Amino acid sequence: MATLNNITGALVIDGTAAFLNGAGLGAGEDRNKVVPKVFEEMVNGRREKVPYVSAQAWRRWLRNTSNEENNWTPSELQAIGVSKKGTTNKISTQLDPIAFPEDDLFGYMRSGGNDKSGASDEEDEDEAPTKTKAESVQRTSPFKCSVLKGIRGKRTLNVDEGFVHLKENTPLPYSTQFYAAHLEGFFNLEYYRLGQFDNLGSKQELASETVKQYADLLTNKPLGAKGTFKRFTLQNAEQSRKERAAGLLRGLAFLRGGAKQAAFGADVSPKVLILAGLECANPVFNNLFEGSGEMPSLKIKALKQIIEDYRNKLATPVYIGIREGYLQNEDDVKALADGTSVVVGSPISVAQDFIKANLTTTPNE
Repeated sequence: MATLNNITGALVIDGTAAFLNGAGLGAGEDRNKVVPKVFEEMVNGRREKVPYVSAQAWRRWLRNTSNEENNWTPSELQAIGVSKKGTTNKISTQLDPIAFPEDDLFGYMRSGGNDKSGASDEEDEDEAPTKTKAESVQRTSPFKCSVLKGIRGKRTLNVDEGFVHLKENTPLPYSTQFYAAHLEGFFNLEYYRLGQFDNLGSKQELASETVKQYADLLTNKPLGAKGTFKRFTLQNAEQSRKERAAGLLRGLAFLRGGAKQAAFGADVSPKVLILAGLECANPVFNNLFEGSGEMPSLKIKALKQIIEDYRNKLATPVYIGIREGYLQNEDDVKALADGTSVVVGSPISVAQDFIKANLTTTPNE
């Protein structure tokens, strides 16, 4: 049986008549038009604009929703650098993965005064001199994800023409570009890294003050040929790892967020959610959806091939959650359920089933 080192998956959100991630104002004649983020893709020999939500944007949705669903204290952003003009030029979270699950799951970075690895030259030249140089710390995010992009055949751009009616004088026109799209993305959580922090010379995941502050909660062992590097692990790492991964999945199942909700309200909770435990860190459930019918379809053959190819790497069944009536080939997806290698339910129920089967820490979880 493969070891559960990673939790990988995919999701689809319903972005019909939505504006979830803005890109500012249009160019040229469109200077009065608010536009969403798009990129271009070649489709049948012609360029097509594809609406998308940046990874940064929906990670923020997930961070906020996870904090709310689990009553976690947010790791608030703070100013850690000031320019010569007295303005903030560097920010970070609390840089404390022990007290804040958000920092453990999503990582952080603080570039010290002498370390240019995380700051641009422009920032350094503009930085006010300080008496004490901060220590550099960097934890790459255990949670990695793609952008949420419009599914081919299920993405169109539209314009809402509006007017502000003044009490006197003529109305002022304005317009907003929005999309009718179903957006898919994929992700991987490096589950094994939760509660575990490596200090490798200049690359330190825990600051010296954090190690000192939580000395009674951490164990450490030497790493490297000379044993000069250290790995710090929470004493209750296994329990903490399960609780935090479960919290992330709860946040994912109830995902909330998005721009212009007042004008283009949209429910961004997944309408399709795929989850599986993997021994390796491949985010295998990518580009699994297409839009040839009225609704998106799951590529059944591709999914079956992934399950077969990664059979020896899968540490859990593949959980497929679908909103009733959302997928074009819903019946074919439901027929995949066999109770052992594939579990099918709703997006929320499969997240709960995955937690219960693989991340349970107490009998009442």
